[in-house]
Parts: sequence; structure tokens; C-alpha cells
Amino acid sequence: MSRRIKFNQRLFDLPPLRGLGRSIHSRRATRQVRFQSTATRFFRNLKQFEALQGPLAQFVDGQAPLRILVAGCSFGCEAYSLAGYLAVEFPQVQWTIDAFDIAQPAVAVAQRAVYGPRHGLAEPLESTARRYADRLFERKGEERTIVPDIRKRVEVSHGDLLADDFTAKHCYDLVLAQNFLVHMNKQDATEAFARIVAAAKPGGAIFVGGMDLDTKVELIKSHHLTPVDWEIETIHDSDEMRRSAWPWGYWTLEPLDRSRSDFTARYSTIFRTCSGE
Repeated sequence: MSRRIKFNQRLFDLPPLRGLGRSIHSRRATRQVRFQSTATRFFRNLKQFEALQGPLAQFVDGQAPLRILVAGCSFGCEAYSLAGYLAVEFPQVQWTIDAFDIAQPAVAVAQRAVYGPRHGLAEPLESTARRYADRLFERKGEERTIVPDIRKRVEVSHGDLLADDFTAKHCYDLVLAQNFLVHMNKQDATEAFARIVAAAKPGGAIFVGGMDLDTKVELIKSHHLTPVDWEIETIHDSDEMRRSAWPWGYWTLEPLDRSRSDFTARYSTIFRTCSGE
């Protein structure tokens, strides 16, 4: 974790400044123009994926193929990062990933599957990610290409979660929808969230980081989702892009507040859908 993140968290966790941070962020959230962003990087939050070795282990028991949807995939970094993680940790599991994004140029990068620093490949890769990167990439000069056996299991397409013709009803075991809902107004985020929930199978899991926390708490309740109380603090503080800029942008992430009665729903990024039983 960078010094800047630790400093911001330490600074705005101080009781005299905690309210100031929330006040600044509230004004920014109200006044700043919202915009969609393709900013991303590989292996952005590996701790989230490790839930597949913990509370979500049933999905990788090898009993059935694993179907995954990555909405708002940007350059494909998260989809391919998860693919590399699965290939290393669960080589016996059959899995496929469908990924889509509204930005055509980002989709083109993901479909080409060749990466450099401009499209989310940070160097040097952290030691915790290196073994997944070694499995995921072939090096070609200054660029890295996704290896063929992983590339063929990740289908990337252009798509709009809010389009009238968007359909993905109860198709997926895991649905990842991260770091784009925060850029939507509340009405659009509410509709998009409903479609994300609908894409998951009964008893499936949804990864949602990067959205307005008050809105998230409301929607978790209205959709009867169950927050997964696992490594919440570590996952939260690993969101370096959003933590480091708090509270100066509407898209930033507040420090944890353990005094909140809605702590688990507010700060968890992993949720289970109703089993339907």
C-alpha cells in the first residue's frame, strides 16, 4: 500500500478531520461532473479473488463449469487478471468469462489482448501477482500478450448494461461490476445494479466495488443480497486508485467507519444473491 494511501487514511480517520473529509466528498459528489473512465490496471485487487479460496469455494469445487460475467471491463485487465488467477489456483476447473464494455476503443484493446503501460500493465508487477502474470502473459518485446489457452476462454464484446436489448437473466455464477457504477447518476446506477443482480444465478456471487456507498446500501437491502463478511478491511484498503484521492473526487473511497450499524453492507464488495429455495 502506498504512503499516500496510508497518509490519507490516517489523516481523515482522525476524529477532528473525519467530518471534514465527508463534507468535502459530499460537495464534490454533488457538484462535480460525472464521467466514465477506462482507468484500470492488472491485478488491481487480488484479495477479492482470494474469496474463491474462502467463502466462495463452492464455485470452484470442479463439480460444474464456472460461468463469469465482467461488466464494464474497460481494457480487459480485470477479466484477464481473474482468468490468470483461476488458471493458477484452480487448473482443474472449467471456466469461461464473458466481458463487455460501452467504450469501443477499450473493447478493441481487450480483444487484441496485447498490453503495455498505457492499458493497465504496471511495471514492476508486485511479487504477489508475479506468478499469475507469468501464467497469463507471453512477453513480446516491450509488450505482453495474453497466452492463447486463456485468451480463448475470455469472450470480449461491446455492450451497454443500460441498453434496451441487454439480456443476461440468471446466467452467471459470478458477476463482476466494478468501478463504473460510481460514475453514474443514481437513477442509472439503480437500473444498472438491478441488471447486474438479474444476471447472477440464484445463490450466485456479485463483486461490486466502486459505487456510491449510500446508494449501494439501499440497493443491497432492496435486492435482498447478503454481504460477505470476509477480509473487508484488506479489500477496502487495497483499492489504491480510489483510496489515494479521498476525499477530493466524487469517485473516491472513504476510510472505514467501524461505528456504522451498516458496516458490513457498506464496505463489503462481495455479495450473495438469494438461493431461490
